[in-house]
Amino acid sequence: MPEEPRRMGAQICSQADAESPREALRFHAQAVGAQVRLDAERSTAYRRATFHDGIVFSQRPVRPGERVALRLLWHEHGWLGGLRVGFTRLDPARVSAPSLPPFLCPDLEQQSQTWAAMLPDGRSSPGDVVRFWVNRRGQIFAQVNSGPQRRLREGVLMGAPLWAVMDLYGTAKAIELLGEARAGDPGTVPGNAGGGGGGSGGTSPA
Repeated sequence: MPEEPRRMGAQICSQADAESPREALRFHAQAVGAQVRLDAERSTAYRRATFHDGIVFSQRPVRPGERVALRLLWHEHGWLGGLRVGFTRLDPARVSAPSLPPFLCPDLEQQSQTWAAMLPDGRSSPGDVVRFWVNRRGQIFAQVNSGPQRRLREGVLMGAPLWAVMDLYGTAKAIELLGEARAGDPGTVPGNAGGGGGGSGGTSPA
């Protein structure tokens, strides 16, 4: 087969894969912290005891600008700190659950190419819906309900698959993934900047 048609065919296949609908997000079945229990649909994660060992991953990579949506189900009083969210190049299919550290921040960040942050204190309550995403500039943003979009951190290395990673830390006892696969990156969905609001520093959060 001539080289040019082969290259064009591969490019068309790649474009079709990029534009095809993605399956709803669920938690990865095996790569979970020692205290985590998932429901049968892998949409709800619950931390049984203590305030740590609550790391969970998405079952598939997340595209730039794709919102990871979750609902906070249960806060447990008596602890300091709360839910951590972020992204990692660590493929959960290659992770041995017993090897997971107790904490996403800073443990997993120090052990792998992982970028995460805690939701600001006082910004969320049981029943609230949290959406977080990373844009093509490697900036992580989060939004609680219809509130302002806040930049949590930057410096995420792009150009390789990224899985969503969460830590049921401290007061965050249980969360539910809502399975939304909504992109807000202008590079992915033309003309969609991801809604109102804005991140800090005047940079687009999409």
